[in-house]
Amino acid sequence: MMTEIVASPALLLADDNSALLTTLVEMLQPKYKVVAALSNGTSVLDQIAKLGPDLAILDLSLGDLTGFEVARRLKEIGSPVKIIFLTVHEDIDFVNAAFDLGAFGYVFKSRVTEDLTRAIDTVFSGGRFASNAPPTASQTKR
Repeated sequence: MMTEIVASPALLLADDNSALLTTLVEMLQPKYKVVAALSNGTSVLDQIAKLGPDLAILDLSLGDLTGFEVARRLKEIGSPVKIIFLTVHEDIDFVNAAFDLGAFGYVFKSRVTEDLTRAIDTVFSGGRFASNAPPTASQTKR
């Protein structure tokens, strides 16, 4: 009888907020292999090929480049890394733009504790994931 070995994905994290990066590493490290925690887009582009992570978790604001620009450049060079955006931007236009660029996940920072590990597991197993915005006051009044 063969037993399936379920590997843990290697993650590359990128956010220009160093305190959040530290928190993310602490949150994810027990379950996943965090190969890098970077603070700007240029370092992501430099390290992706060297480190070969399965997933890159990118903020949209990376100081020197946007997360969208990093994703676009990775796509241009044919990088196999799957991208999950982790961002404060909860607007549907940002979500659509992310998936149009080939992202596999989009997680709101306001839902990081609920959604990030679910997103990682979903994307690593071949799916796509997007946080759902909580209903606004106008949507709940009927």
